[in-house]
Amino acid sequence: MLDLSHSQPPDWMQFSRSAQVQWQDIDAMIERTESAVRAESTLLVAILRAGSPIAALLARRTGLPLDYLLCSRRNPQPSFIDGAARAPRGHDILLVDDVCGSGWTFERATRYCEQFGNRVKTFSVYRCEGPDMYRPDYSMQMDAGTYLRWPWEYQHETEMPQARSA
Repeated sequence: MLDLSHSQPPDWMQFSRSAQVQWQDIDAMIERTESAVRAESTLLVAILRAGSPIAALLARRTGLPLDYLLCSRRNPQPSFIDGAARAPRGHDILLVDDVCGSGWTFERATRYCEQFGNRVKTFSVYRCEGPDMYRPDYSMQMDAGTYLRWPWEYQHETEMPQARSA
């Protein structure tokens, strides 16, 4: 269980390299999990903002409805876009995000969704491996020292390491 009182990533999360995620990587993850997601979920919930493109692709592929949840280190109190009064209740929710680092967001979002009587599973394209890490129900392993650049990112992040040529 993570200590959710910290608002900063754990000390061990230091990026030493970056990697470009390709659309086919995301498509492969969705294709591999599609039938299980459809069988086990009644609602997809994208964690804004990074989970949105992936959740949209997953919704299109599975036909499942999609809702949106705000939860980040800047906005640490999870909330559905339409507020608690219109929060989904009694669903088998699949929380969707791009990557699971420490699991801080998934832990908070899961607890919040469960307050409304939902059963929750988690999905990220990649997860970092490290001490006491949260492990999503669906994900692929990624080294914790790698910063991922997603296909929908267009800006250059100068503070992140540059991709190295092989």
